[in-house]
Amino acid sequence: MKIIDYVEEVLIAFFLLVMTVITFSNVVSRYVLHASWSFTEEITTNFFVWASFLGAAVAVKRKGHLGLSYLTDFFPPRLQKAASLFAVAVSIVIFAILLKYGVDMVISQYKMGQTTPALGLPEWTFGISVPVGSVFLLIRFIELGYRELKGGEN
Repeated sequence: MKIIDYVEEVLIAFFLLVMTVITFSNVVSRYVLHASWSFTEEITTNFFVWASFLGAAVAVKRKGHLGLSYLTDFFPPRLQKAASLFAVAVSIVIFAILLKYGVDMVISQYKMGQTTPALGLPEWTFGISVPVGSVFLLIRFIELGYRELKGGEN
């Protein structure tokens, strides 16, 4: 078992744990101390974006991503493979574009010195989830394409 194979799952568990703890703590604070922690929404929203990207990468790794299998199941095996490779190629192009625009966004946030409203953290520290998440997805789609070309299920 290589640790790199489970990096997304570990990160998702961390993000979900932190989201749960701070959201629960905020609720307790609201009812016990009658004070809300405004920063919790900022952190929770950002960690949700991270968990979404990483969850999508896990789905690709497990071949659980959305597809038109209802339609392609009726295709002959060679056409099924071609349709799968086409879907992988389109996905790679989409996430490469998202990576490029994500990097541009982070660079812009860094140059403009934007900060988050509640915590005053640099906005790019939250925005970096888009290009990094795109990299994870690109890696997993490339792996999936390679597995499809080899003809294996692994």
